[in-house]
Amino acid sequence: MSRASLDSMARLKRPLSAEELDWQKLITAKVLCWNSFRDSLGMLFPQIQLPDTVQVLLGFLGNDDGFTYRNRTVCIDLTALCRAYGKAGLPENDSRIDRIFSHEYTHLLHKAWAVKSNLRLNNFKDSILWECLYEGVGTYRSLNAKWLPVNGALPAVTVATLKELYPVFAERLIIIGTTMSLSPEEKVFLNSHLSRGNVNQKWGAFTVGIWLALEAQGDDRKLAALIDKGPPVVLQLAQQYLPVKYRDELKRAFNK
Repeated sequence: MSRASLDSMARLKRPLSAEELDWQKLITAKVLCWNSFRDSLGMLFPQIQLPDTVQVLLGFLGNDDGFTYRNRTVCIDLTALCRAYGKAGLPENDSRIDRIFSHEYTHLLHKAWAVKSNLRLNNFKDSILWECLYEGVGTYRSLNAKWLPVNGALPAVTVATLKELYPVFAERLIIIGTTMSLSPEEKVFLNSHLSRGNVNQKWGAFTVGIWLALEAQGDDRKLAALIDKGPPVVLQLAQQYLPVKYRDELKRAFNK
């Protein structure tokens, strides 16, 4: 946003709607529950300690249901929740808001990991791999159980979704890995739907999230060393899980 747009939005004031207030009540009631999540969510980053107090900041009129601010704040937008998920009292929304919090809290952990690991993103290629990993780990934490493997086997809905996403994943990473100079417009296109939109359209976040679920096999402790490898682990996972027809070309693209 421009400074003028931000100033204009900052002046907007209105009462919360009844639906937004219901979401606010649901979130407020989750404080003790979410505090109890911290140890289990931290298993992916055993070397990271977040500040003792993590704030949950509620707002309205935004586009994203959740995001993080700096190193200790999870932001949740009540308007976006109403628009995307309907009434707070719907049965599925009790667990959904837990998963949204888990996703964003995991981002706080991952950002702290990036600082501690002195992560450096030197080019667009690095930034795309980082977003695939960063959003993939967050997505792993927020996936509905319907997408997750059971006894090592993926459900049919996940297999069908990956079949649609794998060509996009491979094509875009190959372009990113082989093109010397990309215009700003090309970069925007290549990054589109990596981690935004419906979950089954997120060619980077959903794909990596499912790969992490396959690696974990129900035990989050198995993922810590993998995530600790940083953005290059995305290519390692791709070589393991992508269909064979994409692997060699992707490997050549990133070995130049």
